[in-house]
Amino acid sequence: MKPRTFALFALLGITPLVAWADGPPRSVAELQAAHDRALCVDLASYIAANPKAGDLDQAYMALFDKVIEHDWFVENEAFAKQYIKTYPEGPVAALARIVATMARAHAGRYDEALVRYKELMASLGRAEQEEFASNFADSLASSATAAGEYAVSRQVYEVLLNRFADSTTLRQKIKDELTRLDLVGKPAPMVSVTDVKGAPVRLTDLRGKYVLIDFWATWCAPCVGEMPRLQAAYAKYHDAGLEIVGVSLDESKAAITDFAKSRGIPWRQVHNASGGADLVDAYGVKTIPATFLIDPRGVITRLELRGPVLDQTLSKLFQDPAVRRTSR
Repeated sequence: MKPRTFALFALLGITPLVAWADGPPRSVAELQAAHDRALCVDLASYIAANPKAGDLDQAYMALFDKVIEHDWFVENEAFAKQYIKTYPEGPVAALARIVATMARAHAGRYDEALVRYKELMASLGRAEQEEFASNFADSLASSATAAGEYAVSRQVYEVLLNRFADSTTLRQKIKDELTRLDLVGKPAPMVSVTDVKGAPVRLTDLRGKYVLIDFWATWCAPCVGEMPRLQAAYAKYHDAGLEIVGVSLDESKAAITDFAKSRGIPWRQVHNASGGADLVDAYGVKTIPATFLIDPRGVITRLELRGPVLDQTLSKLFQDPAVRRTSR
């Protein structure tokens, strides 16, 4: 902790409990993540030092909960495998299988992830387990979709449906998801709308460029959290031929314009409720955030580009000389 920070604590009559080697965290989220990482280290140490502890399952549960919350799968895969091997029918086995499955997915080994996913699904099937199974299937399918592994995403949903074949709700949900996956490789819906300033937005006018359509809302925390990454991508690749079109599900245009102005968002925004056409329906969007990458020919090539995958994908695209020529 820096001397000036110590002085501030002394002035306030507070005794600091933690000294940060690299200065204090820059945000509450960063502070919480640092706290949770430290907790994971402590839990891992406790598990290793106390293999016969009466509260071992509690320690594993606390560890896996934090791992799943923060997507820290790969670095904690060994603990999940250890639990599954030692306690295959233990009370925390389902969480361990989630960590083990997602660790393989995050490592890019979706074939191995599918094997582990099927093992988990084989242990489920009761009606009260449907929501748990559906949420996990969504996580794995989203990871596969973001990586362009659409065949894997399909298998994930098909396995889920087989386990809960009597669920009409799940059947409709999976039908919607498979319909969305089928959009890849097909021409994007050519729907004409107007942006929040009243100007027309037509994909035909953007031919020759890569267009990322971002469905979002100011009330959607993951959407807002992704904005800095989108802004960085726009700044980096716009001159090379990237356009972004935001489609907001907010109730009012004022919420969008105020947010865009305060955050300095430069790309065009469409208010879905008053833009002249329902883009949410046209693209089959059921949840947000949702993104569609459209190539210079007007064909949908990728879905759910978010997080580090967004820059990784765009970097590869715009390093290709053929893409640079086509996008100008």
